[in-house]
Amino acid sequence: MIIQTIEENNHNELITFCKKCNELGYKNNSSLKAMKYDWCKTVGEYWGAWHNDTLIAVAGSHPIPELGLEFMRVLFRGCQLENPYTGLSKYHLNTVLFRDILSAQIEKYPVHRLIMTTNINRDNSGKMQRSHKMLQQISKTNIVSHFCDMEYYNTQQSLWEINRDLYHEVYTKS
Repeated sequence: MIIQTIEENNHNELITFCKKCNELGYKNNSSLKAMKYDWCKTVGEYWGAWHNDTLIAVAGSHPIPELGLEFMRVLFRGCQLENPYTGLSKYHLNTVLFRDILSAQIEKYPVHRLIMTTNINRDNSGKMQRSHKMLQQISKTNIVSHFCDMEYYNTQQSLWEINRDLYHEVYTKS
């Protein structure tokens, strides 16, 4: 698995990724515009995960000034098309997004408080509610904790804070 920031030389691969997302009905990743790619690259960063020379997952990060300067939103517009991992993980480390891309984002922002968001009542792909329910479930392990609910970008969302210490402990054992 190769995890790196998405740069201009990856543009064609990203366009192909977006086309696959569009075919699958993943609206938030169906185009660079839907991903808010240019905006995110301006204020934050976008990562990709390559498996067998194919871009299989993407996720961005950006500041959340509404919460304070110490906060970064991670796994923004996160989407995974393939999963080379098998089995179950109570910490959700059996996904490329949570295992690989989040790890890179944690490394990039060593002093920030890291927040993930899930939509509470709006599902643009038919799969977003699964992410919300998954975070509710794994919050019982304390690897994430419910930070608050708020309207963010005109959508009611739950905000989840990553427990860096527990994540690092679990990640190094996996």
